[in-house]
Amino acid sequence: MKRTAPFILLAVACFSAGCHTDMWRQPKEEPLDASEFFADGQASRPLVPGTIARDHLRQDEPYFTGIKEKKWMDELPMPVTMDLLKRGQDRFNIYCTPCHGRLGDGQGMIAHRGFQLRRPVGNYHTDRLRKMPI
Repeated sequence: MKRTAPFILLAVACFSAGCHTDMWRQPKEEPLDASEFFADGQASRPLVPGTIARDHLRQDEPYFTGIKEKKWMDELPMPVTMDLLKRGQDRFNIYCTPCHGRLGDGQGMIAHRGFQLRRPVGNYHTDRLRKMPI
């Protein structure tokens, strides 16, 4: 026990040395504080023209949720253009193909590596999924 005490003490000292409060007690400006750095004397900076804060201005509920009048929509809330199709293909290739595969047949790399939890990866070509609302 006497031999392990110095090692335990060293481990505790090393661990506690990494715990600093300087990250949350650093000098920083709060909203609406005065600042000598900027010419207008304000610490808060105005938004860049044309920007929208994240998760704001989602006034078109059917567009963002797919629900209209408490029912799933049967058609897209925007016109289908070539740019929209290319964007959809890009998003599909990024987010869907790892599990569902490039053909949407449920044979993506995740499925082949055995990461199927509780049930197989969905195949987009089944009648059940084809009949679902968009």
